[in-house]
Amino acid sequence: MYPANVAGITARLIPVGAGLRLRILESGDAAGRPVLLLHGWGMSAYSFRAALPTFAAAGFRAVAVDQTGHGLSDKPWDLACYARESMIAAAGAVLDAMDARDALVVGVSMGGGVAAGLAVAHHPRVGRVALVNPVGFAPVRFTTMAQVMTPLRFRHHASRLVSRPLVRLMLRLAYADASRISERDVEEYWGTASQPGAAAALVALLHRFSWHRFAEADLRGIGIPALLVVGTHDHLIVGSERHAAHIPGLRVMRVAGGHLVNEERPEVVDAALVSFARE
Repeated sequence: MYPANVAGITARLIPVGAGLRLRILESGDAAGRPVLLLHGWGMSAYSFRAALPTFAAAGFRAVAVDQTGHGLSDKPWDLACYARESMIAAAGAVLDAMDARDALVVGVSMGGGVAAGLAVAHHPRVGRVALVNPVGFAPVRFTTMAQVMTPLRFRHHASRLVSRPLVRLMLRLAYADASRISERDVEEYWGTASQPGAAAALVALLHRFSWHRFAEADLRGIGIPALLVVGTHDHLIVGSERHAAHIPGLRVMRVAGGHLVNEERPEVVDAALVSFARE
């Protein structure tokens, strides 16, 4: 499992409060400017397999997180742990553990909702934010259908659904160019999704995380530089630019790709993120 046998990346579990531990992957100069990387629903820190070495080579301290219920982080049964506010608090605790100053927080999909939440809350350790096809700015397609198909009582049996074909299907929905999906990608995401408690955590997130838009007034109050990266062929979240425009001074970058455009086109997205971080 990533980052096994990958030079320059270390992994450890850190406490983030209330008995919860999250796994973080670290790369780069410990004295460099901090960058926190937050993945989306059903993903893991593996989402940033290209970003970690890219930021490290540019002189930054990059930290990717397995968010609550994902990867090798804890997967509590308590539904409150999967509320957006709880996920934001956990990300903030990671920044505290890093003793971060003026950090760039990068969030993809659900992670974008968490990153935007940190900016809305004026977290003192956050200096700028980059949102890649983020939740919280436009409806997320298929969410309601997924909630109906997997009610909360189904958590006890959710692991029965996890399979390599399902993981491959989900990646095909998230990529614009399915030829970019490797068997390694399928194995990594299947490996984390098949961890004990992982499927139950994903069901809990479907029902307890807020998939709705942020209030316009909250977005107008964001006072730090913000970048929105939009995959031009994202079929899961469409139209986020209009609502995100309430963020003062927002910059928008459009990249040919799907919902996971950071994985599909890392050479473009990561270069833009490094440039944004350097300003």
